[in-house]
Amino acid sequence: MGKNKVKLDFFKLVKREIRIMLKNFSIIYSFSTFFVIASLIFVFSVNDISYVKIFYKSIVWIVLIFSIMLVSENFLNDDFKDGSLKELQFLGFSEESIIVSKSIAMWVMIMIPMLFLVPLVFVFFQITLHELISLLINLFLATPSLTLISILSSLFSVQLKRNKIIQFVIILPFFVPMIIFTTSTGTLFESYNLNENQFLILIGIFFITLPVCLLAGKLIMREINK
Repeated sequence: MGKNKVKLDFFKLVKREIRIMLKNFSIIYSFSTFFVIASLIFVFSVNDISYVKIFYKSIVWIVLIFSIMLVSENFLNDDFKDGSLKELQFLGFSEESIIVSKSIAMWVMIMIPMLFLVPLVFVFFQITLHELISLLINLFLATPSLTLISILSSLFSVQLKRNKIIQFVIILPFFVPMIIFTTSTGTLFESYNLNENQFLILIGIFFITLPVCLLAGKLIMREINK
């Protein structure tokens, strides 16, 4: 009975976060607008489209990381300022459940627009359908880790306040493994073994990122709620 109550409460918390995110449509709008504009800047700034086709994965991930960093603070700043973080803990929600629920809401916010934006943007990149499918699978597997890191970055932002440079220096190393493995060459149907290993590595990175981010986030939340 107790376990069922915990699960029910957690699902209520996830629903709360997704409902808040959907009501605050400006977050999705800001993310989508920045992603499209930044991607097109890369396309139009290069005279030879063949270069864009070679480095399209790197372009997507650079733009995606900065797009997420742009909106990630919105998932925590408002709750911190109006006291919702403390209230949720007072109601019995653990720091881990709060972080996971916000990460799930953020992942939903990222993946829904990406399903529409990536095919739209990549009309300009002139990549094949196979490459597009491979990229979408990469995004699906890697963005959970990316959202956890972004939530952790937001917690650092709340704790460090104006020290944005320190925040960026601390968080940047977490992005490096994903950038390395998501921008490696090959497509889903070409070099199948490479992509199979790549996908397994991304899943492994998630299972490493999850406990690290939960532990670090828990310590930061306890510090900022003192």
